[in-house]
Amino acid sequence: MTAPPIIEEQRNRSLPQAALSAVVPGLGQFVAGYRGRGLSILLTVATLVGLTIWTAAQRARFPDYGFSSRAFLALFGESLAILIFLVALYYLATRTFATQPSTQALARAVLIVLGVVAITLVSDILIRTVISEDQDRMLYGLTSLSGAAIVGAIWLWSIQDAYFLGDEFVPATGTLILLGSLALIVLGTRVTQIDLPKAFREYRDTQVILRRIVWPWQAAFVYDTNDLIASARIQAPCPPGETGPPVNEPHPDDPWIVVTPTCGDLSFRDSMGQLDFGTLMNIEGGNFRPNDTARIQWQNPIGEPFTPRGFGESELVMGNDGGFTVEFYIPDVTIPSTAAGAQVHTLNVIQSGTARFTGELSREMKLALQEMLVTIMMGMMATFVGIILALPFSFLAARNLMNSIRSTLEGFVGGVFGLIAGGWIGSRVAAYLSAQLGGLEGAPVETAALNFIFVLGGALLLYQLAGNLLDRLAKRALPTIVARLISIIGLGIIGGLLGYALGVGFANGVLSIVYPAGFAVAMAPRAGLVGALLIGGLLALQAYRIGPSGEVTTGQLIYVLIRTVLNIVRSIEPLIWALVGIIWVGPGPFAGFIALTLHTIAALGKLYSEAIESIDPGPIEALQATGANRLQTIVYAVVPQVLPPFISFTIYRWDINVRLSTIIGLVGGGGIGFLLIQWIRQFQYSYAGIAVWLITITVAVLDFVSAEIRERFV
Repeated sequence: MTAPPIIEEQRNRSLPQAALSAVVPGLGQFVAGYRGRGLSILLTVATLVGLTIWTAAQRARFPDYGFSSRAFLALFGESLAILIFLVALYYLATRTFATQPSTQALARAVLIVLGVVAITLVSDILIRTVISEDQDRMLYGLTSLSGAAIVGAIWLWSIQDAYFLGDEFVPATGTLILLGSLALIVLGTRVTQIDLPKAFREYRDTQVILRRIVWPWQAAFVYDTNDLIASARIQAPCPPGETGPPVNEPHPDDPWIVVTPTCGDLSFRDSMGQLDFGTLMNIEGGNFRPNDTARIQWQNPIGEPFTPRGFGESELVMGNDGGFTVEFYIPDVTIPSTAAGAQVHTLNVIQSGTARFTGELSREMKLALQEMLVTIMMGMMATFVGIILALPFSFLAARNLMNSIRSTLEGFVGGVFGLIAGGWIGSRVAAYLSAQLGGLEGAPVETAALNFIFVLGGALLLYQLAGNLLDRLAKRALPTIVARLISIIGLGIIGGLLGYALGVGFANGVLSIVYPAGFAVAMAPRAGLVGALLIGGLLALQAYRIGPSGEVTTGQLIYVLIRTVLNIVRSIEPLIWALVGIIWVGPGPFAGFIALTLHTIAALGKLYSEAIESIDPGPIEALQATGANRLQTIVYAVVPQVLPPFISFTIYRWDINVRLSTIIGLVGGGGIGFLLIQWIRQFQYSYAGIAVWLITITVAVLDFVSAEIRERFV
């Protein structure tokens, strides 16, 4: 069937574009004027090629990206040949019997199915032509083939897209999006090591763990039991020449176990998480209750017990004579680097007896309740302190309140120099007074308070005085040319100081990453000088453009500065702040409190400032028209409008902080999270379940309480 002349002419005109896209994906589209389309195709292909090569090479412990690249190119050529053959069949079908739109759509669907089936059927053959059996451990062959086939399909689609692309017809990009998404799913499945067959096959292994976590209450109380316990001592690691503790002898009356050898090596996990088993032990036992179950428990050298899993049969079934024989690997146990002497572990075989409920809370339950209270208080204190410190920042970070704060250029220059001078003078006064009290060692709180009061107070005081003084001199006493020179030179000096600091920071930061540390240190003064000249010159030029008695939006500068600081602090996760707090004050709740407080200040500062920016400006304008000052305007026009959202945000943040407190504990920030991670590492899943339940109950109660408070006050 002959196509209409206009389409035939368009196809002839688009043939060079298709040829260009056959050489470089997207080049035909770029030349045709669709530059965004062409760049998108090229970036998609390049990204998928890179991700496929990187992902396929991750099978080896030390990836060989050169080998992965060569294998990808070979598989790309093979899969591309298959796809070209199928495309040829498709065009042959559309020119002979599949000439109607409905049949052509069916032919496209058949083409896609045939492509998937054909490459799947011959995948082993294609992979073996490129990757030998010896090289199979170095590369994920099927991942490389799948990525190569999808890239080939996108390449062929790019050629077709360029072929039909014209002034009056732009094909849809649904195929490109579909193929790109398919490639990301294939590669993401490999990167995340998703193995559904393994998940379905081994789900039963989680039943014991989940049962203890979901219903841990037996571990929350003390029971009187008549358990049968037999123990053996094992030395691990086993230095050369050591023989370990003596081997037990069978006991005629009581339960016994004999473990050989009693000296061996620990199992360990490599950097990829693969487990290398340690010494294999033979365990024999007797005099237990016949046909009953028992479990293996391991105690590390400091007496912490856990149930090792994955190193042999940890759940034992006694024979008719009350005995058993089993093989078990020495599990992986973390030994501190400071440990000295022989590290002797204890292997227990425990056969549970009947238990009598006493009603007394277990030691672990009491500890969990105590740490849960610490967690709640840590979240509450972080919220309380965060509110107090976030409120002033929120008003300074509100654009609608800060835009109206303006000053003359002379007043701004004088104020900045006054700010610097006032801060320096205040620091000297604070240093003298704190030395009389004993300094940081003798009176740390008083010293910090003195520095805060005198440095901040002196800076703000001289900022106001110096700014007003220079502003009045410029308007009343100094000639215009002199005032202008003072403004230009002063702003240039301010920019020079700022530029020098940025230049030194750039040298010590960015340059030290690329170049050796010594070179970066040597370049720091030069980088600072370049920064001073550049920033100082730009600000001096800006002062010249503003002119004498020109206005500077001081409030806008403060707004940008405060917003930038809040965004930086808020973008750093609380876990990172917790690590900083641990380095600062050591592990414990105080470190968690510091982390949550810093993040709360930034988060609430942003939320509060956005609430202030959303208020109705009418009451503000009405009060200002009556002559109200800035403080009166804020108290009577701003605060009544922002109070309801402030309460809502505060309650929500308290809820967040309590939940974050449980996570902070995972890195040593104290609270219930610290216990939770310790119990998980020790395989104490019943105790971990207690912690999970307490966290869940606490969060649910707090959610109910916060909802009630919000309903009453918001």
